[in-house]
Amino acid sequence: MTKSQLDYITCVIGALALMTGTSCSQIYKKLQTAGIIKDYLVSAYDVLHTFSLEYVAEDVIQLMKKKGYDLC
Repeated sequence: MTKSQLDYITCVIGALALMTGTSCSQIYKKLQTAGIIKDYLVSAYDVLHTFSLEYVAEDVIQLMKKKGYDLC
């Protein structure tokens, strides 16, 4: 993982925390458990970082729901 990817993932986690009212550490743990960080945010970074944080956060919320996880 590059520094740019790490910075981006940190921003996405922060956006998710603000949107859901959940702490950043809880968001990180849930994303890590679901494999979203490695399998989605890192692997699709080249495309995802061109979208707004709000769009990506909403997309992650929907992906988590499909996988059976709740971020709230």
